[in-house]
Amino acid sequence: MKSYVMNPYTGIDGLEDIVLEESYVLAITATPGRLVFKVDFVLTPDHPLFRPYNAVETFACFRRGELRFQAVTASQWSDQGKPPARDATGEIDYGHIDYFEWKPGCYRLEGDFGFIEINGGDDVQVTIDEAAS
Repeated sequence: MKSYVMNPYTGIDGLEDIVLEESYVLAITATPGRLVFKVDFVLTPDHPLFRPYNAVETFACFRRGELRFQAVTASQWSDQGKPPARDATGEIDYGHIDYFEWKPGCYRLEGDFGFIEINGGDDVQVTIDEAAS
């Protein structure tokens, strides 16, 4: 049996210029064959949609989007995490994605929302809204 080493999330197309450890998970939706994270992504300056927050705070660029796992054959969500937080505007968030590694056919994500392991899901899609958040 062939053994695979787990890879960092930056090896997935669309995530190479995103900092998930600083991004905020706004919602998680699981339906048959699909798992979707709604996220306030933090883009790096190398991302084509990066725009500084303002002239003084050039370190952060938040953009809304989704991280979608398609063709999911199984998923397990354990340690359902802490209750969501509310930001200054009253919007709910489930914290950051602190850990995300993968190998073909297996994805592992962990944060305040708990630990999720996804099997299958080889069609990973990242979409980002063009307008600034």
